[in-house]
Amino acid sequence: MSDEWVFTSRQKKLATARAAVSDVWGAVPKYYSHAVLVQVGMPYRNPGDATRSFTRSSGPYSLRMEAGALPRSSGGFAEVGLPFGPRARLLLLHLSAVAVKRQSPVVEISDSFTAFARDLGLSTGGRNLASLREQLNRMSVVSMRLAKHADGFSEVFQGAVFRRLVAETPNDPRQIPLWASEVEFSHEYFDSLVRNAVPLRREAIQALKHSSRAMDIYSYLAHRLYRVDKPLTLSWSSLSYQFGDPGKPNRMWKSAFKAALKQVLVVYPEAKVEPVYGGILLKQSPPPVRRKARALIV
Repeated sequence: MSDEWVFTSRQKKLATARAAVSDVWGAVPKYYSHAVLVQVGMPYRNPGDATRSFTRSSGPYSLRMEAGALPRSSGGFAEVGLPFGPRARLLLLHLSAVAVKRQSPVVEISDSFTAFARDLGLSTGGRNLASLREQLNRMSVVSMRLAKHADGFSEVFQGAVFRRLVAETPNDPRQIPLWASEVEFSHEYFDSLVRNAVPLRREAIQALKHSSRAMDIYSYLAHRLYRVDKPLTLSWSSLSYQFGDPGKPNRMWKSAFKAALKQVLVVYPEAKVEPVYGGILLKQSPPPVRRKARALIV
């Protein structure tokens, strides 16, 4: 992929988001992510339904996901694959934002699947709805283990993400979907999320929702840059554990990373990040959402 990109509708969305994040500061529309998930993210692409687990580690942070199974209408269970891609990320960010804002694991949502897709900023064409439904099904039964290694070992969370997340949508898009009016995070995940919530600008995520890697880079920088005490160089080798594609040549993922980073910096103009020989250089920068000293921003 070339680092040069032409002026397209995607770039227009990035420019609009840049204007939005530049005009407003403080009380802004927000998403929330878990602090471990901004360090090590979900798969970028479908690893295949036969792949029942996924692990990513970087420094002291580790993520392990285990795929689940959905009940069959005829009885028994059918295995589904792991959540992946930008829609899985957007789904979790949106539901997490509502839960953190309301300080409740129970999240009331739109009363139709189509309206829910619109709430996520997605178009409601048949293919988009089918893709969102697939990620919803996968997310509803996935289990995660989120860990941060500090002095010795510290377990952050282990278990199912959702206690109740059910959505049955018909194959014919003209039919009315059967859709629950609320979902519920598991209490263990919700407690861990509230303690470790990272605020992100909603406009920025919406502008980047075409790219899992761009969403991950933005989320990482939003959490990391204001903590940088002195200029820090991250090597390509180190970055590959967080943002690389297993099995892909080094040159290919670096090119994709640079293109995604260029888009991230459009919607995070305060970020002081620049490519250098062997990696990228980080300098202390204000976070995209101003953080309160002692209280979680909601």
